[in-house]
Amino acid sequence: MVINNEDGNPIMNVEFTAITMVRGEEDIVYASLLHHLRLGFDRLVVISHIEHDFLSQCVARLRHNFPDKEIGFIEIEDEQGFSKRKANYIQGALDIYLKKDCYNVVYGFDADEFLTFNHGQGVKEFYDDYAKRFPGEENIKRFYFRLPWINLICKERIPYQPDFDGKLLGAEYWSLGEQASDTKALFVNRHSHRLHMGYHWLVAKRDQSVLEPEPEVMAFAREWEACVYHLPLRSAEQFFARVDNYVASADKQEKYNRLSQLFLDNRHVNRQRFFEMCIAPEPSFGDYDELKRHMGPDVDEMVLGAFTKLMLKPRMDIGRALTQSST
Repeated sequence: MVINNEDGNPIMNVEFTAITMVRGEEDIVYASLLHHLRLGFDRLVVISHIEHDFLSQCVARLRHNFPDKEIGFIEIEDEQGFSKRKANYIQGALDIYLKKDCYNVVYGFDADEFLTFNHGQGVKEFYDDYAKRFPGEENIKRFYFRLPWINLICKERIPYQPDFDGKLLGAEYWSLGEQASDTKALFVNRHSHRLHMGYHWLVAKRDQSVLEPEPEVMAFAREWEACVYHLPLRSAEQFFARVDNYVASADKQEKYNRLSQLFLDNRHVNRQRFFEMCIAPEPSFGDYDELKRHMGPDVDEMVLGAFTKLMLKPRMDIGRALTQSST
């Protein structure tokens, strides 16, 4: 894609790269990879952590179906201390795959996340409109957004199993609205900054300070309804596996996770019931005080984190929100 300056002359090519690091998530990862290729990214970089077999099959299938796309695949075996190195792996992969003779639009995502724009348009249409609104080479460097996270609940009960069909892309959803505390970065790569390990923001290489987007640029993203749809819970089996993985990580002293600790410390909390309350068609509780009375004094907002919001927030029917026409 070529962007012109204010005089209509070409500045430099622009390429679009999506990057993700994945472990497990076999019920959703293919749908997520497929979605972002359909969204218009030229390059997809997939970093596989520990569990490679299914993900390598996903990559092989996508390479066959999208011969015009560059799809990189990196296998990471690191187990101990991985959390401290994750940002280095991500930045290292970008250093390998991004071309040096063009501007690179970069977006990082987790397997349960789906970048979305209004009217089902793609990332290149979004960028093209930005370049028209803010012409000139200096404005290209201002292309940096922290897009809001919006939790979704799938209306259908899709079995927890390896999925090469992208079933979740055709499902119907309820939206729980914006979760302001969580954002994802979409940006033009700059040598002076690096992508945060959770893809949430850019930080300066010099002092690790966080780079904030400019208000008028963010206002443009709001016009486009740019956001990240997030599917934290898809099935009881997936939820149980998630909790068990957190416990395993804690046992290896890699990280402490409050969600797993909730079930370890409170044996009376039934995981199946907990899951059902999170994905119910209507909010399970009117407010947090009611939730706390029901589940006991040991339950705390800091423990439940995002899962509490799933139990409390009103649902809005948004239909087939992840359906994306190919670009």
